[in-house]
Amino acid sequence: MHRAALGAGALSDEWARDRLPAHLRRKDFVFLIARVGGAAVGFAYGYTGEAGQWWTDRVAAALTPAQRERWLDPPHFEIVELHVLPSAQRRGVGSALLAQLLSRQPHDRAVLSTQRSSRKARGFYAKNGWQELAEIDFGPGYPPYVALGKVLTRLPGS
Repeated sequence: MHRAALGAGALSDEWARDRLPAHLRRKDFVFLIARVGGAAVGFAYGYTGEAGQWWTDRVAAALTPAQRERWLDPPHFEIVELHVLPSAQRRGVGSALLAQLLSRQPHDRAVLSTQRSSRKARGFYAKNGWQELAEIDFGPGYPPYVALGKVLTRLPGS
């Protein structure tokens, strides 16, 4: 599904072989699958981010000291992947996955990144209450990205 959601250029072999198994061991790991009529149409996952992790360190370098203090220094949840098959997009599947993922983690803030050139993704996150924080340069071979953050409302006892 990773390749189907992202297109032929997706690193799904490397992702399945290396990245996902490493992420499974991260604190507060949550993985969700969306199904419509029994068929998987999307997935999302995330975990608690920490200094020393590849993504967190690169985002930290792009943020101001005040932004780092607000978004990364307290425990925070990182949305690592959120993908919906093109045939199931614009039907609320992505928003439902995102809301469920955020409701199943323990922190009061979450961060993620998306490609700067993706108007569709940036619009989706804006519609779901995310604010853009900074542009990120992940290095050679990566297109420009933007970091986004969202303060989460936590109910007493949740």
